[in-house]
Amino acid sequence: MIRALFAFPAALALALLAACGDGNGGQPAGSPSAGATPSPTAVSVSGPARCEPARPAPSGRTSRTLIAGGIERRYLLYVAQGYDGTTPRPLLVSFHGLGQPADLQLDTGAFEALADAQGLIVVAPVGTQDPLRWNNTLQSDGPDDVAFVRDMLDAVSAELCIDQDAVFAAGYSNGAGMAQRLACAMPDRIAAIALVAGQYVDCVGAARLIMFHGTADPVLPYDGGETPVFPGFSFLPARRVASEWARGLGCDGLAQIERASAEIEVSRFVACPLGTDEVILYTVVGGGHTWPGTAVVLPESVVGRTTAAISATELLWEFFALGLDPSAPAPAGDESDTGDGAVD
Repeated sequence: MIRALFAFPAALALALLAACGDGNGGQPAGSPSAGATPSPTAVSVSGPARCEPARPAPSGRTSRTLIAGGIERRYLLYVAQGYDGTTPRPLLVSFHGLGQPADLQLDTGAFEALADAQGLIVVAPVGTQDPLRWNNTLQSDGPDDVAFVRDMLDAVSAELCIDQDAVFAAGYSNGAGMAQRLACAMPDRIAAIALVAGQYVDCVGAARLIMFHGTADPVLPYDGGETPVFPGFSFLPARRVASEWARGLGCDGLAQIERASAEIEVSRFVACPLGTDEVILYTVVGGGHTWPGTAVVLPESVVGRTTAAISATELLWEFFALGLDPSAPAPAGDESDTGDGAVD
């Protein structure tokens, strides 16, 4: 069985951090996120019509803590503009990569701009150890990050008006593996996941899945196996992960592949119980260990090339939103954000 790696070498993490500057995308905390602006069209939610009593909260970014597994854990919480405390809103949990701060993950994916456009609640949890990481392979000497996220979801749901049928997880690199792990460990709570340049874990869950991976990823190879960055360790190939996940959902494990552009290949799995969009893999031909479409571009010498041909953030939200109810009322305060879906 292919062996998954728990932690990245500290040297690589330091290189990534150095490439990231101040770790906040050059912006103060609470400022609009960097990156391509997601589609401003608001999508309404399914689930109960109202939260009673109301659960009001100011919009913006705050830092929260809780005790999980006997230690203090931290997460960033972003409440969208127009949140009214009564209309259940989708919740998106976004996991940072190894050695990267949670605020950088928010900025890389432009998740605060996405939240304001779509009326979301976004949470960016913080890993542990040095460099920061996720125990996505459930090593016994590491923290129980699944239990931490479960406690965090409970805390956020108690505080805010959350649509429990619209809880999504996304992650980059080591954080992608954590999003995948959650979908396997908490099938009753995670509706869909998005994995970008993932350190994949050996499990199959029940959530819908969208993936993005570059064929020239120098850190976590697209085709799996070993890499000079991690001698002695072997990694799961992206296509195998997508195929096995599709089979687990009851789809045909053989994808229909189309070339969307010179550098983008899209694999869709068919004959799924709910249609053909339950598992999608975006292959970036020549792409590196990067977040497609981000404005927070790391040096190519460290992570490889970052494509601007697609936006992973826009595409993952379109994928997540397929399960939402378009006939429900739009979030309060979003009247100015109901455009034609064009990127600003």
